[in-house]
Amino acid sequence: MSHAGCRSSGVLTASAVVSAERCKLVSVHMGCTISHADNLCVVQIYDSGTATTTNKTELARFSLANGDRAANDSYVFEADMHGVIASEGLYLVITGTSPGGNTDPTVYSSVEFA
Repeated sequence: MSHAGCRSSGVLTASAVVSAERCKLVSVHMGCTISHADNLCVVQIYDSGTATTTNKTELARFSLANGDRAANDSYVFEADMHGVIASEGLYLVITGTSPGGNTDPTVYSSVEFA
């Protein structure tokens, strides 16, 4: 008996090429821990088999902008991508900034694909 399944990037804390070949995007998870109310956390997934976003299709984006948040608050997001085809591969871009010059947030993500 066979079982459907998928591969995982594992938890990543920096931008990375997740797959350098055609694949199906199954799901994306993003988490972040806020260090200051002005923190900005962004995770983007591109149809790209290399570490480039130029002229590439953005398949998904999570964004948590600054606001009324307390230090050390944690947030987790998940999107079921229903097997979206990535023709070239998957490139994950992770950004965590503090526009006000405060401590940057901790941003992490995992990508499940087949």
